[in-house]
Order: sequence, then structure tokens, then C-alpha cells
Amino acid sequence: MNSIFLSVKDLMRLMDTHHYDSAQRAHKGIRDAIAADKRKLTIKEYCEFEKVPFEEIWEFLRGN
Repeated sequence: MNSIFLSVKDLMRLMDTHHYDSAQRAHKGIRDAIAADKRKLTIKEYCEFEKVPFEEIWEFLRGN
């Protein structure tokens, strides 16, 4: 479960925005803050970066 990736569209849902470009910039910003050459972002990394509970984000993204 720790290697499931967070897509830009997932981030759009988390940010409650319809703007793909702003979510894409935020996604890239988080990836760059973690590692300069990082191309993917896991849900776990996002939760650790934003200091939010993994379980809440997981349930939200899975629609539970």
C-alpha cells in the first residue's frame, strides 16, 4: 500500500480545484521538495510532506 502513486487528478480532488495546471504545479513542487529528480509521488510521501493522516487521505481518494 505504500507504493501507490498520487496522480495530479488525485491532487486536484484533494485541493478541491478544477484547474489541472495549478494541481500539476503543486504536485511538481512537492516532488521537487522531496528530491530534485523525482518523477512520481506516492500517497504516503504526500501525507508525510503535508503532515496529514494517511488513512484519511486514503479513504477520501478511494471514496469511502
